[in-house]
Amino acid sequence: MESKYDKVAYPENAYLHSDSEQEEFGTGVYPGVSIISRKYKHEDTIKIACFKVKRKFSRIAIAGVILALLLLIIAIVIISTSQRKGSEEKEMLHNSNNKAYGLFFQPDVGDNPLINFSPQNKYSMNPYIHNLDFHMHDYNGYSYDKDPYMKCKNGETVPEGKVCVQKIETFGSQCTHLGNYGYLQGRPCVLLTLRLRPDDVPENFPKDSKVGKLLNDTWSPNHIGLKCEGETEDDKKHIGPDRWYAPLHNKDHPTMREKPIQNFPETGFNLTYFPQKNPDKYIAPSVMVQFNTIMTNHVIRIKCVAWVANPVQGENPEESEIYTAKFRLLVT
Repeated sequence: MESKYDKVAYPENAYLHSDSEQEEFGTGVYPGVSIISRKYKHEDTIKIACFKVKRKFSRIAIAGVILALLLLIIAIVIISTSQRKGSEEKEMLHNSNNKAYGLFFQPDVGDNPLINFSPQNKYSMNPYIHNLDFHMHDYNGYSYDKDPYMKCKNGETVPEGKVCVQKIETFGSQCTHLGNYGYLQGRPCVLLTLRLRPDDVPENFPKDSKVGKLLNDTWSPNHIGLKCEGETEDDKKHIGPDRWYAPLHNKDHPTMREKPIQNFPETGFNLTYFPQKNPDKYIAPSVMVQFNTIMTNHVIRIKCVAWVANPVQGENPEESEIYTAKFRLLVT
């Protein structure tokens, strides 16, 4: 009689095991009945192997894509950082002294206009002090009573062939060699010189003008005003406030105010020095700018402007490379 089990269908690659193989595969459902298991053909083995390879390859491919994306992100970050850094370095390496005439600053040591020193390390400030000594020689080494040099008064007309000489005393008591130009006290002095073309005759702004009000109590009818300050708001934050102190042996002024940035002379560049009457021996007027309250461990970008009312090509002095000087201070 035909059993219902005789009608059980099994796939073509099914393999009927004999009773002698039961120890390996286990007993059947019924005694004496052979066990049915799947025995793969050669092509099935290849298909399974291919599937496994594809699955493994898919995982590797996904991992590779993720890794590639990560590497791309890292590369973008590195390139972006290096470009920004390169831009900053390029900006740092730009020296506003690289011009034929205009406003110049000293000390200028190397191509990078960064004045970096520590008051606790005299070796760090020596290059700047030596540089200032060199440029101050013109104001130290001439006799005022020997031709063609002469003392010049504000507003006077200088005779042809004569040369005005600025007194060393006009640069303040600390901005000299004996005072180490303020570097030993962490209050560096920077020399600003207005060197124009022989026939240039600069003019100053009226007192009631916007620039005149900006210069405030330092405005003078006989001078080109000079203003130095932090280049950005962040730079300005790292320049300290006014300093108040008690001068020795001065009962008339028990306390005195010291500005964060002071000019010596405070009125700027004397107009009497222009135009040049003897270009071969001419000595350009200068101003010592002392930074009294620079915060330490911060690079502070400084921008100085010579406020010439009749600039070349009518450009704004504040936006002109000729009438501006830019440098950086880092006191550590």
